Amino acid sequence: MNENRKAVRWNIILPVRYVGLFRNTESSAMAKDLSVLGARLAMVERHKPGDKLEMMLDMPAGESSNTMCVDADVVWQRPASALEEGCNYMAGVVFRNIMDCYRKGIAEYVSINHPQEFRQHWWDGV
Repeated sequence: MNENRKAVRWNIILPVRYVGLFRNTESSAMAKDLSVLGARLAMVERHKPGDKLEMMLDMPAGESSNTMCVDADVVWQRPASALEEGCNYMAGVVFRNIMDCYRKGIAEYVSINHPQEFRQHWWDGV
């Protein structure tokens, strides 16, 4: 797979809820990595490149949580390997028209809650 990263991607596991806009499906997934522009998701449902999702990213913050609602497009999907338990597919999504305040919120969440991961991947580059 050709990697064309436009943003640093952090190895952060994060719960995600989503609605498939073409199929009117509602489900949950697990983000296996995250950037300010997209994510890699472990999913049960099959999707095709181009499918549109409305996603809710649940970002725990101490005793509370911050939920960000973002629109995303499925870029790729492949069957999960035997080592990737609890999901049938791995998918890459790109956030569509994400607001700058959400990009900042994602970066702040990672820097505060996963500082080692933030520093390592930030300085390693894209």
